[in-house]
Amino acid sequence: MDINKSTILSNSNDARVVVNFTEDDIKVYADFIPESKDGSPLSDQYINMLLEKMSIQSGHLFDNIKDAVERCNATKRPIKDVLIAKGEAPVDESPAYYELASTLRAPAKPGLSEGAKADYRAWSPFIVVKTNQILAVRHEAVAGVCGKTVHGKEVPYRTMQKKTVEAGKNTTATETNIISNVDGLFLLSGNVLNVETLLVIRGAVGYETGNINFPGDVEMQGAVNDGFKLLVGGTLTAKETLDATDVIVQGNLFVKGGMIGRGRSLVKVSGAIEARFIQGCRVACKKSISVTNDVVNSTLYTMESLVAGDKGIIMGGEVFAFNSVCAGRIGKENSAQTKIHIGNDWTITQDIENNENTLRVIEAKLEKVQVFLDMPNLSEDKLAKVRDMKIRLENELAKCVKKQEDLNKRHIADNEAYLECSGIIAPGTLIEICGIEFIVSRALTRTRLVLDKETGRVLPLPLTKK
Repeated sequence: MDINKSTILSNSNDARVVVNFTEDDIKVYADFIPESKDGSPLSDQYINMLLEKMSIQSGHLFDNIKDAVERCNATKRPIKDVLIAKGEAPVDESPAYYELASTLRAPAKPGLSEGAKADYRAWSPFIVVKTNQILAVRHEAVAGVCGKTVHGKEVPYRTMQKKTVEAGKNTTATETNIISNVDGLFLLSGNVLNVETLLVIRGAVGYETGNINFPGDVEMQGAVNDGFKLLVGGTLTAKETLDATDVIVQGNLFVKGGMIGRGRSLVKVSGAIEARFIQGCRVACKKSISVTNDVVNSTLYTMESLVAGDKGIIMGGEVFAFNSVCAGRIGKENSAQTKIHIGNDWTITQDIENNENTLRVIEAKLEKVQVFLDMPNLSEDKLAKVRDMKIRLENELAKCVKKQEDLNKRHIADNEAYLECSGIIAPGTLIEICGIEFIVSRALTRTRLVLDKETGRVLPLPLTKK
């Protein structure tokens, strides 16, 4: 900091001031050294002579100087690094520019340390932004202002070049910032800000990607490692077999290979599903499910239809479809039973079943409570508690009964629902249409099953060529 040092001294024992100038002559610091032996203390005359000799013409800090002189003379101890003069630093000129928001820096991968537990599945290298999120902040242009040294000399300002960013795909620059126009993946290409609505994963979903949670469309070119989850706000396209742990898709699901379930994994899709095969999966789909080949030991729910095609086989597991089920073959003799339910809204059906289970539990509790109430010699305190419990259970029972009535009103059946099989339906297969069960007792070939509304029975009819 200090490159110039000067002092005035008439007697070696006199008090003195050592002056230090900064390199740019904007600031002056001083060390105040007390006298020794018979030397003279610091005085105003000495200070004035020093300032004149050092050509310190502006920016004097007389309060600092006075305080330092008084303390030095009183304590007889050195007072160091006192700012005694300060010029005016120049203000650098800079153009207007946009600065990238600090929140858009790529998150660091969690490190391993002794005793630390890092959730590598929760970490993600992708930066996802929301609509109207601020991506960059605008800084206005700054006019340059010359400075002045303590010697009164003008210090020119510099013209600074600021690193700026600019709006790109799916972004908008305003007078104050750059914002995202959509939900999507943030990408910085050079100095251009882009937001992509498609996330392409070229490798596998695993520790290099973390769980996938993306608001737009996702294209996967690799597999999904065990334990990793997919939450997709748009359409998910899988180029290979999809090993499903937990998959939630708001759009459609297109799988070039097949779907293989793991344990209690669940695939939930708000749109339609297309896959080559489905094996060991639990799938809930609001629209139709189309399978080229086999559906094996899976539980499928669809609010429209399951279409397996002439070569498609449904074997084992259970299917719930509102409109129809079409396949080339259904069930396998001497194998796990295949169950197919058509014509009912399975979401309401599940709610009804769950509510019925709750009703049975409450009724069983009420029976036990009544047994207590019928017991002789029950204390008044216990009797009061049991009566309170009975009242609470009766209130819960009334709510469940009301809920059951509401669910029954909402329950809709598709009386036109049907099942078509262009090949064989194996004996033992259970087919239910609008709540009416039909057990296949002998193999059926090229069959269409429908509900006979007059008799309330499921009828197997010959499948005519289209």
